[in-house]
Amino acid sequence: MSGRRGGAARTIGYAALATADIALALRGNTRARRVTKPALMPVLMAGRDRRTSTALALGGLGDVALLGSGEGAFAAGLSSFLAGHLAWIEALQRRGDLLPPGALVRGGRAVATAGYLSTFGALTVHLWPRTGRHRPAVLAYSAVLLACALQALRSRSAATALGGGLFLASDSLLALERFSGLRLPAHEAWVMSTYTAAQALLAEGGPRNGPADR
Repeated sequence: MSGRRGGAARTIGYAALATADIALALRGNTRARRVTKPALMPVLMAGRDRRTSTALALGGLGDVALLGSGEGAFAAGLSSFLAGHLAWIEALQRRGDLLPPGALVRGGRAVATAGYLSTFGALTVHLWPRTGRHRPAVLAYSAVLLACALQALRSRSAATALGGGLFLASDSLLALERFSGLRLPAHEAWVMSTYTAAQALLAEGGPRNGPADR
């Protein structure tokens, strides 16, 4: 019972913090977001298993890095999120609820798979002439991001599958802004809405901390 109460408190706290950060993003309040954004992943990590916590922690490092500006901050953020996606792939594999790879070409998952592959292809074509010396890193990152989304899509959990898709959407928006200057109205709020939801949905499918996790 206490575990359920703790989980509910974490969920409420994370939702409130994410909502506050999104609202600050809408207002362009970068100073206040230096408090809200770095706090997101630590709040979500509470009570998670080790592998899920590792993936979230790497996302948190990326959040902090991207609060900075310049090439160094971007490279640090890209590296952290790349490692985070790799950690998510491993965490999802270890949960033991993945369908065989062939499930990706059957039923509704086939439609999602086609959408993910089309997104990857279109982004690659669009960004190829725009990424310059960052091209190998961006291509590698995009491939790992796609692999993570497809891994999540194999989960029997609809929430986990949706989380992978939202992560693909969030990072695609970031890439389009960074390399081609494309910004939607309230762009940063859209990025953070999809990102915070993605991390929460991916995390929710994981086991709680326990002896088997150590």
